[in-house]
Amino acid sequence: MRQFIVASHAHFASGIVESIGLLSGERENVHALSMYVDGNEDLTKEAAAILDGFAADDEVVVCTDLIGGSVNNEFTKIVQTRPNTHLVTNMNLPLLIQLLFVSESTPIDEAIRQIVEADDTKVKYVNDLLGQAELDEF
Repeated sequence: MRQFIVASHAHFASGIVESIGLLSGERENVHALSMYVDGNEDLTKEAAAILDGFAADDEVVVCTDLIGGSVNNEFTKIVQTRPNTHLVTNMNLPLLIQLLFVSESTPIDEAIRQIVEADDTKVKYVNDLLGQAELDEF
């Protein structure tokens, strides 16, 4: 089975997982890890608690909020020791929704590479898009 961990500093992870539920339905294989709030101070312990709930052969996709941050750094250690674990950082809602709709039969590493390179998952500066749209009208 494919499991997803959405991990962040503060409540970003739980908020984005709530948005995922609203937009695409609740999913039992999506787990939020909000660190350094609500008594969640030991990242190693909290990450292990979630991972221990998975089968050894489960494929795990971890999405973190910030490259170089403590949450991402901890999962960087984990992906080096846990087989079938993939780490994506600087997450956003379009990225997560696309990841959730990848077929179980599709190799997840290939899908991740395609999704992170796709134009619709990248950050956009709407003012520039509006300016281009106005120019295109002429």
